[in-house]
Amino acid sequence: MKNASKPIRNDNSAIENQPETTKQSNHRRRTWIIAGALSIIAVVILLGYSPVMKKINHRRSEAFKQQCKSATSISDWENLKVISEQWMKSSPQNNDALLFAAEACVQLDQLERVVELLGKVDNSYQGILPALEGRGDILFSDLNLSLDAEENWKRMLTIDEKSAIAHQRLIYFYAMTLQRQKMVKQIQLAMKLTCEPPEAYSYLIMQNVLNFSDGLAMLTRWRSKYPENESLEVAQAVYSAKQTADNGMATFGIQTVSPGDKTLLNKTLKKYPSNLELLALKIDLAIFEGDTNAVVKLLTKASSDAENDSRFWRYRGWLLKKRGEYSPAAQSLEHAIKLNAFEWQSRLLLADAYRHLNMPEKSDKQSVIASQGKELQRKLFESPTARDVNAELIDNIYEYLLLLDAPEALAALQQRR
Repeated sequence: MKNASKPIRNDNSAIENQPETTKQSNHRRRTWIIAGALSIIAVVILLGYSPVMKKINHRRSEAFKQQCKSATSISDWENLKVISEQWMKSSPQNNDALLFAAEACVQLDQLERVVELLGKVDNSYQGILPALEGRGDILFSDLNLSLDAEENWKRMLTIDEKSAIAHQRLIYFYAMTLQRQKMVKQIQLAMKLTCEPPEAYSYLIMQNVLNFSDGLAMLTRWRSKYPENESLEVAQAVYSAKQTADNGMATFGIQTVSPGDKTLLNKTLKKYPSNLELLALKIDLAIFEGDTNAVVKLLTKASSDAENDSRFWRYRGWLLKKRGEYSPAAQSLEHAIKLNAFEWQSRLLLADAYRHLNMPEKSDKQSVIASQGKELQRKLFESPTARDVNAELIDNIYEYLLLLDAPEALAALQQRR
């Protein structure tokens, strides 16, 4: 993206750098993942490590296995489905049979059945992670069952807490659905386990200005599957309010507000009057318009979760500064930074509060950090995707982290440089 109206990432980062515009590309991706799981089957059978294989009749298993391999080799998917289903009737919990059946259903485009079959594979099975990876991608990208995909990725982490794919998928999902606290916690966990995706640093720095140009389209699809889910409903309303007539994501300066149709936003706010995402967007607009009365009214509606949200401490600080109450304003803004060290907007306001309190050194320090943070955010907005971080930008992020009280992110990035 070349302007601030574009998202941090405008591709589906749940499927890294793979086109999702055609059925054929989805088909190739799914086939590759299932094939990966099947290759693990071959190794396990060869080495004799599978406890499941030891419990079933060896001859019958070998016969079914050979028939499945023969059908696969000539791409006879209908026959593969028949054979694998017969195998499952003979041995319902046989993981190899489940994988062959899933492969047949992938090729026959019977995706609901694929999800069902792969969901039955044992957690202890050697090919479980690639099987669940394929299952998650189908749930998320093909069937639009995003919440089921979320549970699938969580299951992967119970099997291997360092599954980079599962961490990446969850981080993206939480970012797209504006579940900021969940996103940050997932990033922090991935950093602790040294398996964070490259975009984790972009999302951390941009956590309060998350923006996706395809957000409205994606949330609309997901909501059709989960019409009463608050997180999805709220995110859809936010994206709807931010979208312009040309389907872009408008911004005023660097901070996004709501230039689009606010009908859905207002309707959803009546349903969830204390929801922080909805209130934050309304407050951003009120601040942009200089409407202090609206800011006061909206702040009183916030849920108790606002105490842990840096944005709402910033809003309080802005309001107090407007009233000339610089000391309490500074305290509020300092707390905002404590909650989110990456928020340059609070630092900019704090620098001004310090100036009024005759604290030039503190003011200058916050002003420098705010300026660097704002410039870094601009560069991140201009990156084609959140993963497209070149060496220069990595250095910029590192230099910025050195200025902040963000030891976890700094330590994690040091290991990556």
